[in-house]
Amino acid sequence: MIGYKRILTILLTLVTIAGAKADNGVNSPYSRYGLGTLTNQSLGINRQMGGLGYGLRSNSYINILNPASFSQADTLTMLFEAGFTLQDVNFKENGKNINALNASFDYIAMQFRLCKGLGMSLGFLPYSTVGYSFSNISNAGTQNESTNTYAGSGGLYQPYAGLGWQPFKGLSIGASVSFIYGDIDHEIAIDLTKSDNDNIKTYNATFRSYKADFGLQYYATFAKKHDFVLGATYSLGHNLNANASVTESVSGTENTQKKIENGFYLPNTYGGGFTYCYDKKWKFGVDYTYQQWGTSTFFGDNETGHGVDRYKISAGLEYSPNEPSNKFHKMISYRGGLYYAQPYTMVQGRNGCDEYGVSAGLSLPFMNRNNKYSHAEVHISGQYVHMSPRGGGMIAENYFRLNVGITFNEAWFMKLKVK
Repeated sequence: MIGYKRILTILLTLVTIAGAKADNGVNSPYSRYGLGTLTNQSLGINRQMGGLGYGLRSNSYINILNPASFSQADTLTMLFEAGFTLQDVNFKENGKNINALNASFDYIAMQFRLCKGLGMSLGFLPYSTVGYSFSNISNAGTQNESTNTYAGSGGLYQPYAGLGWQPFKGLSIGASVSFIYGDIDHEIAIDLTKSDNDNIKTYNATFRSYKADFGLQYYATFAKKHDFVLGATYSLGHNLNANASVTESVSGTENTQKKIENGFYLPNTYGGGFTYCYDKKWKFGVDYTYQQWGTSTFFGDNETGHGVDRYKISAGLEYSPNEPSNKFHKMISYRGGLYYAQPYTMVQGRNGCDEYGVSAGLSLPFMNRNNKYSHAEVHISGQYVHMSPRGGGMIAENYFRLNVGITFNEAWFMKLKVK
């Protein structure tokens, strides 16, 4: 039997591991720019379908991409989900290839019903990550030859709480509030080969702010076997009020420090999408997201870039038998998807990399023989992501990811009859 004490023990263990883990799962020079590499703001099912989510709603999995979906929380059960990623990334520049292997704890979330038509979700996931270390030589063989070393670490994290309410059949609205916190640190060290002089420039920013998301879903069934969901979301853009500074140290001189004000903003984000389902088995959907990053200047120089507006389009497909069966293979759900996203920062005066992704996965259920209302489900997906530079002299990145999410569906609120 899947007991709630066991679930809590597992989840607390995962949180402890995540908090103690130094590697944040990213090793990209592009995390130097902006707030770092933006993480996938979704859970297991969404990742299998190319990030699709605005029009998804179910009582068997959690969809945090649209808080209106929380209203679909089941009456009798509590949902828990945790996710991990293992990735191999290839960096390619001027015919040279380097590979790096990373692993990360991605998220933890739960969902439950508060009362009729009102569901709640709580969770924790990263918003962005920074992690890189590399060096190069400039002006080789000249009097000004130097070794330049770049390093960065940190990121932003977001525990969240959200509500979804169904005021009447066919319509749900929702809202989610996150506490955004974290630190971002960059260092650039320039060591002149033929001189004792060197230059060290450090960037530091500390964040304590909030993130507010709102969602709506309209859903209808027609001709018995056809279901349609239309979803829309909005995230409030605002100044993050970061405590940020740039410090420069040159040999033989005192450190100079510049405070950064009003450089870091969360963007106004608009999202819309739909899903169409046939016979409760086949599902197809498309999402579109637009983010207004253009107001962000970050640390205010080319070394950390400045923001540009970004859009993303995702499409996903699902086949789920959705029928009780004693045969394991007839209970497996199959999903696939793809997406394209523009960069959100400028790199040395040019737009960063276009992002292309394709994914495929399946969900494997494990039933509790002692209680048909309690079971676990493992969501496994493979993902390929290509970061395509828009200009010469930039690094191309190829990611091969294995995403694993585990959902516990536990019957906490069932009233047992004793005969």
